[in-house]
Amino acid sequence: MTATSSARLAEQERADDVPTAQRLRGSASEIRPEIQALRAVAVLLVLAYHVAPARLPGGYIGVDVFFVISGFLITAHIVKPLRRGTFTFRGFYARRAVRLLPASLLVLAFTLAVTLAVVPQSRWPQFGQQIAASALYVENWVLAGNATDYSAPAANVSPVQHFWSLSAEEQFYLVWPALLLLGLLVSRRTRSWRLAFAAVLVPLALVSLAWSVYRTAQEPSAAYFVTTTRAWEFAAGGLTWLVADRLGLLPRDRRALASWAGLAVIGACALLFSARTPFPGWVAGIPVVAAAAVLAAGLPETRWGPARIMRWRPVQVVGDMSYSLYLWHWPLIVLLPYVVSQASGARGRVAAVALAFPLAYLTRRYVEVPLMERYRPGSGSAHVRPGVIGVAVACAMALVAVPALAADRTVEHRREQAWAELDARVAAAGDCFGAAALDADCAPGGDVVPDPVIADLDDFGILNRGCQVRSTTTEARTCTFGDPSGATSVALVGDSHAAQWAPALDLVGEERGWKVTTYLRSGCPVTQTRPAGRGTSNEACGVWERNVLRALAEGDFDVVVTSALAGTVYTEDPSGVQGFTDAWAPLLEAGSQVVAIRDNPDPTHAGIPSTPVCVEERGPLGCGTDPGRSLRADPLVEAVSQTPGADLVDLTDRFCVEDTCPAVIGDVLVYHQAQHVTTTYMRSLAPSLGAALDEVLD
Repeated sequence: MTATSSARLAEQERADDVPTAQRLRGSASEIRPEIQALRAVAVLLVLAYHVAPARLPGGYIGVDVFFVISGFLITAHIVKPLRRGTFTFRGFYARRAVRLLPASLLVLAFTLAVTLAVVPQSRWPQFGQQIAASALYVENWVLAGNATDYSAPAANVSPVQHFWSLSAEEQFYLVWPALLLLGLLVSRRTRSWRLAFAAVLVPLALVSLAWSVYRTAQEPSAAYFVTTTRAWEFAAGGLTWLVADRLGLLPRDRRALASWAGLAVIGACALLFSARTPFPGWVAGIPVVAAAAVLAAGLPETRWGPARIMRWRPVQVVGDMSYSLYLWHWPLIVLLPYVVSQASGARGRVAAVALAFPLAYLTRRYVEVPLMERYRPGSGSAHVRPGVIGVAVACAMALVAVPALAADRTVEHRREQAWAELDARVAAAGDCFGAAALDADCAPGGDVVPDPVIADLDDFGILNRGCQVRSTTTEARTCTFGDPSGATSVALVGDSHAAQWAPALDLVGEERGWKVTTYLRSGCPVTQTRPAGRGTSNEACGVWERNVLRALAEGDFDVVVTSALAGTVYTEDPSGVQGFTDAWAPLLEAGSQVVAIRDNPDPTHAGIPSTPVCVEERGPLGCGTDPGRSLRADPLVEAVSQTPGADLVDLTDRFCVEDTCPAVIGDVLVYHQAQHVTTTYMRSLAPSLGAALDEVLD
């Protein structure tokens, strides 16, 4: 491109941009009030959702609004210098690093320090790994790999889970310049530079949206976090910038109406969406289009338009510090209860968010703004080479990531000792170990096993890889326990709450000569009614169930044992009772005896989100629950009463004593992973389970 043509292009761009700035911004200021106002709306939605998710169940869409804003602004920041011929990749990445990384790494360093100071070691591996992933901006892929539930309670997640969206944004920044450079090449062959860039962004948006719809249907938990299902939202923001000039020619009244409509739709989505909404998928298009409408409308100056509210100083202040506010609020919500025990629950969340505001202000004033000013062109410090910034950023990221990963290694020695102690205690188990202590005059006094640092690993699905399938697996995969050559054939079927009984049934089978075959799938009770709120991944669950029921009918099983999470909510029949009776009918007709085991108490329903963490903090006697709260109505009980030939095993008295359901029984930790029962305690239940089965079996 010649100097003359470059100058002509720059002159034309200025001619295009100045009227647009006057129309859309309402002033010559570099800061656009409507964008800051939309940022304020987005961050306040996220904060309100994290404080009171029941009152604003769809507040998570604030993140989608941020994505649209990012696509809008970054497309502008890249396309303008591309057309002038002044764009450099190193300069772009250096500016992004200076703008975003100092504040985020500060918050991560603070989070790591507080974690090491006050958080129980049982949480260090999870927290440390995710802090490191956040420092390297791959947190979204880590959460997707773990199939994390974004709507899970704060006590069940890490203090940096919110970094998933920042990770997605950084990955977007990584590839966006190259894609827009392709648009520049296309523009040289067309008369309209806007159409050229749109020719690149539209196919990307359509492919990403299609993938988002598909992935949300198949793997909703993973789809929520991955960049590929969100790229179209950034592209939507970019496309909005491309057409903003043209839309800015519309009458002010129409643009004011579009702005109000966009804000109203965003608010409606925040109120009407929930954790059960399949998201992102096509549904995310509603708040995305609404956010795009607000951006495209600009700042129309009418008496009834939103411009006055958007310019309101408090709104602008929140918008200015929205990035720091987003960074600080979630670590405070998660960590404050570890510092102040009274800071749990709704009041604690309110206090955490209130504390986030002054911290965000200080971070904005003393970290973000000074560094941005130093690197701003014309500041006198912009001569700092991008390479130097890159080295500094890499060192800073390493200074956070390496100690965070070391936190996991710090606990490793304790883990090794814990497994050795567990093996020794199980081998020497006597009348006061585990459930046996309920029938003896035993005084607690030994160390709790499994140690809380390994409790979540003392799980049937983890200790028996491949026996408990998940995800999109539909194969009726089996594992054999008990006596492989036993004359009595027993099947154990159902979800993870059925799977947890396998260790006890294994011992019962060995003793009684039963061959135990398992058909187990996470989150998939064997019923004719699908669980609700899990997207169409239930299709895979339904196929698996049909395959299992077919295998059971053909397998000539003497006994079919099942159980399920009592708190599961079902679709057509909310109670879930009819679904179980319908599923059992063909098994009974085939000659099998059906035995349902009532589900165990649920500590999370009584305010104990993690029993291992609670025991590590409060001790063995401080984490029991009220049976009235932790014992949930189990549809299996009612289903048995309505199904002739089906029998019920109820071992509630092995979990609850008088007015409490202890967290530790006979020095054995009862629960892990929310409301699942540890393998160690389950094995101690084998005599009780065997006796109960003997009573009901023919």
